[in-house]
Amino acid sequence: MKEIEETVQRGDCFKLLAACFYEPDKQLFLEEELTEKLEHLLQRQSPDGVAAAREMQSSLKTLGQEKLSVDHAVLFVGPFELTAAPYGSVYIEKKRTVMGGSTINVARLYQDAGVSVDIKEPPDHIAIELEFMYYLCAKEAASAREGKDEESCLFREKQKAFFFNALMPWAVDFCEAIRQGTDNGFYIHLSACLEQFLRSCKQLYSKEYEGNLV
Repeated sequence: MKEIEETVQRGDCFKLLAACFYEPDKQLFLEEELTEKLEHLLQRQSPDGVAAAREMQSSLKTLGQEKLSVDHAVLFVGPFELTAAPYGSVYIEKKRTVMGGSTINVARLYQDAGVSVDIKEPPDHIAIELEFMYYLCAKEAASAREGKDEESCLFREKQKAFFFNALMPWAVDFCEAIRQGTDNGFYIHLSACLEQFLRSCKQLYSKEYEGNLV
């Protein structure tokens, strides 16, 4: 049961981090205690990320909604050139373009897992990729609870494959682009939090990963 709980917690970290990359709603973030929940989960999942989550919380309380929205747009939305484009293909293919071959590969991985992405963003958007990891963690845990060990292992393998082949190849560069592109404390510490969490996941998955897509 401990392993199942840890899988659920890891998935919840992916989910909360994903929420931070959508258009910010300060009041909602505060009401939902988003950063507090993230800090609590990271105490077990990624202790090195706890301080960054705490700083996210502090920054969120001091920043105004307008500052959050404007800086979010400058970093991730536009309408001009994005400071930190949130799309994997921009970093993986080194061409600063969206919807490249790597994007198509990500879409196939969603389809293979039975997931349909109904959103007006390319499928390799950081929030969508993080939410997909949450989905895979949740499916692994649910299958394990039902005693479906083979199915649970399958979702675990899909997690590792997606993590190493789709998310990790660009996430660290993306985090660095955020830190280089803004003075907004919330997003600076969000990038540090995400990077530390992913490094912890890498350490965990590396013990099991064999380098093959499922």
